[in-house]
Amino acid sequence: MLHQPILELVDWATAELAQRGIRVIGQVEEARRRDWSLLVRIPTSAGQVWAKSTAAAFAHEVRLVETLDRLCPGSVLTPLAVHRGNGWLLSPDGGPSLEEASPGGVVPSGWSGVLRWYATLQQRLTDHVGELRTTGTPYLPPSQLISVYRHFEERVPGLGPAIEAAAAELEQYGRLTLEHNDLRPAHVFASSTAFFDWGDAVLTHPFLSVRLFADPLREDYFDIWRRIGVVTSTELVLAQRLSPLVALRPWLAIDMAPGSYGERFTTVVDGLLDQLRAGFGS
Repeated sequence: MLHQPILELVDWATAELAQRGIRVIGQVEEARRRDWSLLVRIPTSAGQVWAKSTAAAFAHEVRLVETLDRLCPGSVLTPLAVHRGNGWLLSPDGGPSLEEASPGGVVPSGWSGVLRWYATLQQRLTDHVGELRTTGTPYLPPSQLISVYRHFEERVPGLGPAIEAAAAELEQYGRLTLEHNDLRPAHVFASSTAFFDWGDAVLTHPFLSVRLFADPLREDYFDIWRRIGVVTSTELVLAQRLSPLVALRPWLAIDMAPGSYGERFTTVVDGLLDQLRAGFGS
């Protein structure tokens, strides 16, 4: 998205807003540009709105947000408009994120409730995995985690058999749902606890989250799962060891060659590979 002009996206958003009787009343501003998305802020007669363009590898976010809005109202902001073919999403302003509303690096006061709500959402979605797959959201059950490892095998060699064995054991627990894959206070609206930025999302075992295992309030999340069944220490250990592979999955679509925009994120990938290596005792 680094070289995509904003004009076409803005023209589409302006036309969609006009159909709803909403006028653009100020200067449109490019708020963020990344390899994977472009975000534009548009002042309107109905308040600030946001137009987002996603790269092809992350375009499932558009259909996914539509589907989440229908299946679980309140889990996302209801889109004003979408263009599925182009991967465009037009959304109302959700206000500050929990991170923005809780400056100073402290854990937001409502974070425990968010984790519980997120676990509840995942539980509700377990019966809709087939429909969620139709959105194009990557399907990555434990048995397919080895495919991610193969892309990085030269950098962390010798882990294949152990990963396959751990993944096979984790798969036996039978959990499969939607995983946001970047859940943190910066991706939750403070006023509504609706989640956003679903571009990294995958369909997998719900506990396969690096961020979750690093969260000091993670037991609040697991408590919701314990209400519907046993969560064993073995399942948690397996998920924690394998979770870096789910976090690595989105980086497969990013050019990280020397001199590229993505080069600045190599330390993120290096850190995940270090976690993977440590988890398997290598």
